[in-house]
Amino acid sequence: MEIFKTKKALREHLIQLTKDLVRFPSHPDEPVKLMELADFIKAYFKEEKVIIKSYLSNGYPSLVISLEETRHPEILLSGHIDVVSSSNRYSALEEGNLMYGSGALDMKGGVAVMMALVKYFSRASKLPSLAIMLTGDEEIGGRHGTRMLLEQEGYRANFAIINEGRRKYEIVTREKGILNVRLVSHGEFIHSAYPWMGDNALELLMETLLKVKKIFPRPADKWISTASVTVFEAGKEENTIPGQATAVVNIRLTGGKQWSKAVVLEKIAKLLPSKVEVASSSYGEVFEVDERNEYIKLLRKSAEEVLEKKMNYGENHGSSDAKIFMEQGIPLAILGPVGRYHHSPNEVLEMDSLVTHFEVLKRFIESEDAYRHKTSSDH
Repeated sequence: MEIFKTKKALREHLIQLTKDLVRFPSHPDEPVKLMELADFIKAYFKEEKVIIKSYLSNGYPSLVISLEETRHPEILLSGHIDVVSSSNRYSALEEGNLMYGSGALDMKGGVAVMMALVKYFSRASKLPSLAIMLTGDEEIGGRHGTRMLLEQEGYRANFAIINEGRRKYEIVTREKGILNVRLVSHGEFIHSAYPWMGDNALELLMETLLKVKKIFPRPADKWISTASVTVFEAGKEENTIPGQATAVVNIRLTGGKQWSKAVVLEKIAKLLPSKVEVASSSYGEVFEVDERNEYIKLLRKSAEEVLEKKMNYGENHGSSDAKIFMEQGIPLAILGPVGRYHHSPNEVLEMDSLVTHFEVLKRFIESEDAYRHKTSSDH
């Protein structure tokens, strides 16, 4: 039995489902709320013939919902149900075509589309090889979600799509790597009335950070490496010069010889005075997929048929679980609903893009299924 018989019915369903998802304050540090949201998602499918696998790792829930008993579907749609805590708007607000709400864009709108697609195809006469993977810790690295499911549970796919919301509706085929560098400076704890008596760790670190920033190009909306100071900790007393200061520099790397992890760390090390050190660093690889991949080409063709215009390839300055899929040799793209202001109190989703995204993925899944059967019959 076909559902969503009209575009209006589909739009209303996707909007209401997104609002239902937004009302859960599903922060990674709120495991109970994450579990409640996971239970809500499972209840959504109670009338459908789907296979639901539930997982719990270190308190973080994950769900894999599929149309067949397999850990290797042809197509895997990936999303996360956790949100950042910079916004506390859990009652979604609609203004025209816009929906404001915590996680509406990142990425509960995309999750709503994924859920609706499984519901739709579960009632089809011919079931595609399709599954969705929903995790609860993407915003803090994905170790207990996507990484656990791929590395420990052995999930694979011929092609994956991360349904991350973006400013433009375009197929993302590359994503910057992340290098977090924690710097610590050492000075003397002395009274602020006598600054000549020792080194000010705070000022020393500030001067060093300005030098580190000069390694990188001026920030712009381009495929360039950037660096941002995101954490700075120093003194607590108004009249005491701090003897130690700490900062984290969040670096987004484009890769290649000039912007590899090793080269950048070496450049930073050469700038450091004797009383400043790299205390720790962490790194996530640059993600890039070949645009000649057959699934990528099919996805682009499907989007162009729905949109009736040329579909562009794009790049992501942010981060996702794409690198984890890449490590397992799973080709993928990033494509999701449209909006702005990720991780901010003004996070907003364009509601019409939910319908567009549903129709594009529906066309792709149907065309991919036809393509798969055509190529198998050719051999």
